[in-house]
Amino acid sequence: MNISLQKVISAAMILAMALPFAACGSRNESWATETTCSDSQILVDPDATVITFAVPSFCHVEDSNLRLFNEELIKDGYKYQLQIKCFEYNFEKNEYFENVEKELKNGNAEVAFLGLGDEDNNIYKLINSGAVMNLDEVITTDKGKALYEAFPAPLWEAVKCNGHIFSIPQTNLDDQGIYAAFNKDYINEENIENWDGSIDGIYKMIKNVEWNDKVAPRFQYLITDYDFDGMIGCEIRDGLLYDYDAMKIENALESEKLINYLKVLEHMKKDGYMSGSVTYYQNTPSDADLANLESGKFLAVLATGEPAECLYKNNICIKKLPPFLSPRINTSIGISSNTVKLDAVVDFLRIFYTEEKYGNILLYGKQDVDYMIKDGFAVKIDGTEMPYDFMTKVSLNLFVNLHPVKGESFTVNRKDEYVAFYKKVKLSPFIGFEADTTRYGDVSMNLDDFLCSLNGMSLDEAVNEYSQKQKTAGIDEYLSSVNKQWETFHK
Repeated sequence: MNISLQKVISAAMILAMALPFAACGSRNESWATETTCSDSQILVDPDATVITFAVPSFCHVEDSNLRLFNEELIKDGYKYQLQIKCFEYNFEKNEYFENVEKELKNGNAEVAFLGLGDEDNNIYKLINSGAVMNLDEVITTDKGKALYEAFPAPLWEAVKCNGHIFSIPQTNLDDQGIYAAFNKDYINEENIENWDGSIDGIYKMIKNVEWNDKVAPRFQYLITDYDFDGMIGCEIRDGLLYDYDAMKIENALESEKLINYLKVLEHMKKDGYMSGSVTYYQNTPSDADLANLESGKFLAVLATGEPAECLYKNNICIKKLPPFLSPRINTSIGISSNTVKLDAVVDFLRIFYTEEKYGNILLYGKQDVDYMIKDGFAVKIDGTEMPYDFMTKVSLNLFVNLHPVKGESFTVNRKDEYVAFYKKVKLSPFIGFEADTTRYGDVSMNLDDFLCSLNGMSLDEAVNEYSQKQKTAGIDEYLSSVNKQWETFHK
């Protein structure tokens, strides 16, 4: 989905994930603890084909689990062995990508996690360097087709770069677009049903309701980063606004859509309908905000992700807006363009991503020995909760065919729910387009600062100040360059 990962990718991902769940304390936060990854070469059959998977340092697989994994492959007649190779992932430096590029190019790794989609476009650098294989033809082969069918078709569109597929998409669904929760004790159900999905529509609903609580604001705004594409049909990245309806790219500070959206929020602040500390960019709810959500002291909530458990009440109506699939590759898995084991690699990945038991062995161990299933969730053998370990699952792309743990979304029938979910998403019209943004300089940072500044100055003041800063940073030349690239790509 359209997570705009701007300044620090890890913080943005964690914040975007945690907010909706943190609202009612319904998530196990142990996934966020740091783990140390080390190379693992637990091979039980020296005659089998070894598949080396390069992963970042925040990935953690127990050696005992890897041994079980490789043993199970051999027992089932698959002559493959998995080897894990770890590289330090520093969010301020590029060592991981430099190491992965080298490993992929020299054939020392057949498969690799390509990164989190940071602002330096390192995934695209790996693709453009020739280190990653074009999979267009691979996924049309018999085994490649089975791998392709393991993921919803729209996801394959989302990992296109300049019209081609270079990687296997992620199946993490923590970003599920935007939802609004309305309190039916105060707001007419007919008005809720007729909500047009706009921020202005929420404003009109709540301003006509009598609200006597002088402590709890009537509106909770929990949108993080630029995640409002489902509401205003656009995306902001690299300091520019990509308009999904007009299919054009423009200066965000000159966008009527964005400015009107922000004007409504400013009016709500002035009217006292929402907390004055909201920045519109990264909003961490206070303890008081969380308590208000828990007790239902609100008229409306606007947030990203899966609605918190405490919002599923008879008097709360939740309206979800179908998200857009991002036009940017944020996380994915690549195959070495220089592998001499292509058939084996594709077959191994087919097994890895289609047969449920292997991922569970790799992350959890042996069922009913190392872990058990209780009420549909994987738990420790003593019944206590398993750590979420989100980053390990991201690194290996293990979500859809893995037993869920407490706090994860889509836990009833994952594969069916993934398919159903992706039937509802919208495709960004900019899918596959990745502009050369190497010269954007301060343009993107200025836009981040602009949104943050709205906590301390008026919208008009901020637009005037940052419009000038953008002019100085070269927004006109930059915008012209990107638009020319878009016109060429679009033709």
